[in-house]
Amino acid sequence: METFDFGIGWRIENDDEELFIKALKAECEARRLKFIYIHTKSLSPLVNKIKKGEFRLKFYLDMASETHDSKDDFTQFTYALKDSGTRVVADPDDVKAASDKSITHFDLARDNIPVPFTILIRNWEPTRKLTEEEKEQLGFPFVIKPALGYAREGVKIINSKWTLKEIAEARKYDPGDNFLLQEFIEPKELGGEPAWFRIFHLFGEIIPCWWNPETHIYRQVTLKEMDEFKLLPLTRITTEIARVTKIDWFSCEIAVSKKNGKFIVIDYMNDQCSIVPQSKYKDGVPDDLVAHITGRMVEKAWQYIQGRFTLTHRAIWLPKIQVKDQNV
Repeated sequence: METFDFGIGWRIENDDEELFIKALKAECEARRLKFIYIHTKSLSPLVNKIKKGEFRLKFYLDMASETHDSKDDFTQFTYALKDSGTRVVADPDDVKAASDKSITHFDLARDNIPVPFTILIRNWEPTRKLTEEEKEQLGFPFVIKPALGYAREGVKIINSKWTLKEIAEARKYDPGDNFLLQEFIEPKELGGEPAWFRIFHLFGEIIPCWWNPETHIYRQVTLKEMDEFKLLPLTRITTEIARVTKIDWFSCEIAVSKKNGKFIVIDYMNDQCSIVPQSKYKDGVPDDLVAHITGRMVEKAWQYIQGRFTLTHRAIWLPKIQVKDQNV
């Protein structure tokens, strides 16, 4: 039987992919783990080998499947791996539930995780009229988003008085999907920056980043900022999202509302996190963070293979303090 320790599936073929894959491969080599990169052309032969019991993969990082599309080749491959005993990150069944905002929103709300006021429009009731109370709570502007959307696809902001026509237009993104109408959260400013954060959850480790909603530029939160701006709720909320969704690696977006100063979860759970490096794209993930993610990912794979995999602790990863004057 052909056996590999760590595998990644990724359908994108470009330089960004190579940087991440090369980093993962190097981390695997350092730990003597056998690495395999699974691309579109290699799927069919591997599926046949799995069915014949000729291929085994111990730990798989899924960066390719379309979980809600059962006909997708990578989705079928991911389930074939799971059924054969592979540890899949993230588990496709957990992703299927957690990535559906029409489910996750209410799961989070029931557990007192702060989410925006939301009205759910089911796909079979696109002409449902809102009550006056719902309209008042929703206010203007407000956001229309598909339940299964990602990367802000299909999201529309309504700035003024509207009719059901706006919902109909937004639903053209995916007429079969449910849609959410959500209050628009305007972030307050902290230190001259919008208090909007993208936080990575990586096997219990929390990595908070400033993330500008207009420019999409990342910058890691520092220890000083965590204390000065009282940002510890970012850690608690992200940890709670991980508990509810059961996803090991994801990102979420949390803002501090200008209206009431509360921390509000804007984007609940994004698996298959974008990992393009900032050295190539200004709105990419900081390079040292990419390096840290690859190291942590492979370390957890090694622990799993060794039978030492645990998630009993939580940690926050913050950037190293840059000391300009070594005499200080």
